[in-house]
Amino acid sequence: MRYGFWSWFTGKASIRTKLIISFVVLVSIPIFILGVYSFHVSNRNLLEQTEKTMDNNLGRLVMEMDARFGRETDFTKFLAYNLTFRETLEKNPFDNVEIAQVLNKTVEPIFWYFISSDSNIKGIRILSPYIHSEVGSFLEPSAAYEEEAWYQQHQENFRTEWTVEGESLYATRTILDTATTSRPIGVMRTEFFLNRMLEPARSMDYFSNGILIADGEGKVIYRKDSPDTRIGDQIQAGIGNMDQMRVPGCILKTRTLESTGWNLYYYVERGMISDQVDSILFSTLMVISGCMAVVFVFISILSRTLSRRLFYLKEQAEIISGGNLDHPCYTEDTDEIGVVTNSLGRMTERLNDTINQVYKIEIEKKATELKALQAMIHPHFLYNTLSSIKWKALEKGEDEISDITGLLAKFYRTSLNSGNQITTVERELENIRAYVKIQQMTKENRFQVCYDIDERGLSCKMLNFLLQPIVENAIEHGISYIEEEGTGIVRIEFRRDRETLYFSVSNSGPVMDVELLEEILNKPGKGYGIYNIQQRIAISYGEGYGLSVRITDEGYTCFEVKIREIP
Repeated sequence: MRYGFWSWFTGKASIRTKLIISFVVLVSIPIFILGVYSFHVSNRNLLEQTEKTMDNNLGRLVMEMDARFGRETDFTKFLAYNLTFRETLEKNPFDNVEIAQVLNKTVEPIFWYFISSDSNIKGIRILSPYIHSEVGSFLEPSAAYEEEAWYQQHQENFRTEWTVEGESLYATRTILDTATTSRPIGVMRTEFFLNRMLEPARSMDYFSNGILIADGEGKVIYRKDSPDTRIGDQIQAGIGNMDQMRVPGCILKTRTLESTGWNLYYYVERGMISDQVDSILFSTLMVISGCMAVVFVFISILSRTLSRRLFYLKEQAEIISGGNLDHPCYTEDTDEIGVVTNSLGRMTERLNDTINQVYKIEIEKKATELKALQAMIHPHFLYNTLSSIKWKALEKGEDEISDITGLLAKFYRTSLNSGNQITTVERELENIRAYVKIQQMTKENRFQVCYDIDERGLSCKMLNFLLQPIVENAIEHGISYIEEEGTGIVRIEFRRDRETLYFSVSNSGPVMDVELLEEILNKPGKGYGIYNIQQRIAISYGEGYGLSVRITDEGYTCFEVKIREIP
């Protein structure tokens, strides 16, 4: 296949085709390489930009959430450190009246201010072992919660702890005494709206990203899945091994919230990025296609311009090779193609002049040769026929002489054809029938004649007087040598194949040597009439037509004529 294309390209392909293919290959390869490189760079830049954007988004999210949780942590710390309230609990344990008065004057107004001004706060509770019943809107006894893990934790941990219980978010902080600031006198729990506190994470939407927030113990606090929920499941299963976490099919970023100690997992599916990659690929292909289209149009115009004169030279050469020398080609171009074109034009003019000088001479020469050939044939036949008439008249003196003479007249009337060298197949065959009848009468019916004629070709035109010498040769040099009377057979066949006419004349005489038969066709003197017919066909019809001889399967000597129908 490879060598076949190269052979076609270097040999058979047109100049324009070669120019187009060469230009397209030479231009398309750099364009293709540039397109692939551009796509690779764009894809790499997209991934880098995606990761950079994710880092920026994650940093902004962490900063916003740390600011939000840090502010609420400070508020909680501020409320828990209320000095008046702490001193009242320490000096008046179990004195609900005194504690209530202090709460109404100092603590509750502050608490209500924060609750009303901060939309994130849902409620505040203070749990203390120094009271037996609820006091005011916020103070409750701690006895009911002392067995809770979070409560016990805050007897030793004095930091603000953020926890999620169900749909509620709590900030819990220990209230310490005023004297040593190391002894718990209560616990303050501030309840927040979870959705509002996590609003920055909920509103984050970049390539349909996923977000997962887990506390320090690995408990999932919040989860927002990407379209493929399996990625979120894998991340959740890998919590606790953040440093070595690798999740296929996504880009994962992690960060820790300083205000809460929670871990934040921020990820984007690679499939979402691939959509953008497909867009880049499509754009790249469109650019390449556009460039190739422009290049192809440019190359087509350029190749047409470069090959125009070559096409003109080719067309003129084909016209000249077809025999038309009346329109020699010339050009005003002075390059190599112009020189060749003008040289061809001058050669055509000289050749045309030479042909015009020789043409008439050749035509007259051929016409003279044809007439001479016919003149050589007619006397030969006339001599034989008249001799037969003579001896017939001497032997019998009957009316049969009249029949022979009539057939002879018919024969000459059809063979001469009023001086025309062109006749029809039908008239030629009539001539043969008349001749055969004469021969049968003169030879006392020593042979039979079989005709196989394709009547569809009877109206076709052909050269006059072609078959008689062949039939004569079959009778005189074939049938005449058969000793037994009535056993000789002459078979005459005709068929038409499109514009080609085929005649065959076979005889059952003695089998002749093939080399002798070929010599009869090609040398005068061995069968002068046959040789003349061969020459007439060669002069009138040219190459590809003529006489041939063979020995049939039946042992018959067969002469075959192949000529072209004359329009």
